[in-house]
Amino acid sequence: MKTEFDAESFLQQVNWRSLTRELSDALVEQAFFMKDREGRFVMQNRRGCEYCNAADEGETLGRRDADYWPDSRADNYVEGDRMVMRSGRPILNQLAPAPEEAGSENIVIYSKFPVRNSEGEVIGVAGIHQLFAEDRVIENRFGRLFKAVRIMQENYGSDLRISELARSCGLSHSQFVRRFHSVFGMSPKEYLQRVRVRKACRLLETTDSTVASVGLRCGFYDHSHFSRAFRTQTGMSPSVYRKEHMH
Repeated sequence: MKTEFDAESFLQQVNWRSLTRELSDALVEQAFFMKDREGRFVMQNRRGCEYCNAADEGETLGRRDADYWPDSRADNYVEGDRMVMRSGRPILNQLAPAPEEAGSENIVIYSKFPVRNSEGEVIGVAGIHQLFAEDRVIENRFGRLFKAVRIMQENYGSDLRISELARSCGLSHSQFVRRFHSVFGMSPKEYLQRVRVRKACRLLETTDSTVASVGLRCGFYDHSHFSRAFRTQTGMSPSVYRKEHMH
């Protein structure tokens, strides 16, 4: 007679902290980190410590991105963390400047996830990222998409058309959209919108420009569209976000 298998009972016995540490340290090229809501590191694997030039995890505990990397890069990482914690949704397969000195041309592909307590409340963020220098990107599955991503990150305020991005990669419109979605898990339009909202977050935090002008500067030519996109990704309106995060 077949007995009922109780997987949940087994999982409740697992020492997740120990397992997470062992699994993350087994990663060779991927850096793993976990932070609390204040942006302080609470866990890092060996590769993550290497980025911080730290001998071991203990040296990084309680420290923040700004303790290790230039402001422009640290701010970029913090923006993504806040977006994940505010929305409660992960960010998957995004590209960002590598956690290195200013001027470095390297990028990383990263994913970030909300960390929840036993009550389901978001108490931090965890992530994983891997370095891809441009010459390596061209050879792997990201292929020609790398150029389009660069254009979106650097010219997010412009009227970028998907057909033009496709041509920059030497692909047809349909090929570009299909390949982009298979790699990043979203359409090029969705990716561009995420880039624009993140840039808008930074401007709302650090400038006194009006909400409307921030939207225009980040490529949103319709205020209602800007507000909807911003609320979808951050969980609040641009005005409320500014009140809570203005420096």
